[in-house]
Amino acid sequence: MRVISQILLLFAGSFVFSQKQIHIELKAPSFENDSLFLVFPTVSKSVTSLFAMNLKGNNKNVRSFANSKGAVISVQSQNTISGTFQCPMPMMMMAPSKDGQNGFQNSKVFFIENGILKIEVSDKDLTLVLPPDAIINKDYKRLKEYLHQADEKLKPFEKNNPEDVKNKEKILQTYIKNNPESYPAFWEIVDDFSKYGFHKDYLSALPLFSKKLKTSSCFKDFEKILYIENSTNVGGNFPEIDFGTEGNITKATFSDHKLTLIDYWSTTCKPCIEGLPELVKLYGKYKDKGVNFISVADEKTQPRMELANKIFRKNNVSWKNYFDPAKEFSKKLNAAGYPLYILVDGNGKIVSREVDRQETLESVIEKHLN
Repeated sequence: MRVISQILLLFAGSFVFSQKQIHIELKAPSFENDSLFLVFPTVSKSVTSLFAMNLKGNNKNVRSFANSKGAVISVQSQNTISGTFQCPMPMMMMAPSKDGQNGFQNSKVFFIENGILKIEVSDKDLTLVLPPDAIINKDYKRLKEYLHQADEKLKPFEKNNPEDVKNKEKILQTYIKNNPESYPAFWEIVDDFSKYGFHKDYLSALPLFSKKLKTSSCFKDFEKILYIENSTNVGGNFPEIDFGTEGNITKATFSDHKLTLIDYWSTTCKPCIEGLPELVKLYGKYKDKGVNFISVADEKTQPRMELANKIFRKNNVSWKNYFDPAKEFSKKLNAAGYPLYILVDGNGKIVSREVDRQETLESVIEKHLN
């Protein structure tokens, strides 16, 4: 019994050791008796799993929301936010816009670090004052200055010139070589992946970090995401997916066709539904030329499944539609947005993968048919 107890204590001790302590002392005189939100930066769905913090439950003025993705602070003259997190990570302060009509406004990004971090929100514009000895925040400021020119050429969540992305990653890798312990540099790769899509340069940057940083769960989880993305991107093989009683997609699924278009969608996705008539026309044009269509709906409740079937019937969709209640498709392909179009050849190799670019589908199909 003593041995078991010792093992349990050792396990618990190692778990606590792996956690970092949050202790933010916040002053925000312009928001006293009002609310502020402590939130993570805007990212794509593909990396939201990396962000989480566990707040201590003994503070009635601070409460967690959105599955530990943020905190609501009822601002007093002195405010303390305490808890744990897996590694230093970026955050922002958020508040309703000053005019009360245009949604929310955000502060600049800052990093939560191990130990005590004193922050002042100095005005209604969410201007942050951080202590000069906040090491990771100093690193972040230095990094953004270093990347400034490269960042200016890129537009978040839009199609960018691959050479501009490659140039930024080259500059970022130089920074990492000189600063292998830099968590801001690590999160910059996460942010780039979220904003500009997958590039193989991200994978070549990861080995440059220190052994200590690479042991963090943040690093390990993101590394898994990149490996999945790399193996299921253009040139990779489409994975086998079991939809339970719905059936499955295997390599044999593709062997009877020159090309197969996989359409990943949801009933909550307006562009998916609005684009169905054009997708039906495209299917009519290519179904007798060796091109098969398969849809996968990201739905798990019966009402949503019935709605999906109704939408397909209304649009005269005649190809197979699977439902993915266990999220096998999204897990194995790191699918994080709709509509996602994946074109697969007869050997099961992915030849094209695009999010929300239906207008290019015909030219892509033509290219690979010929």
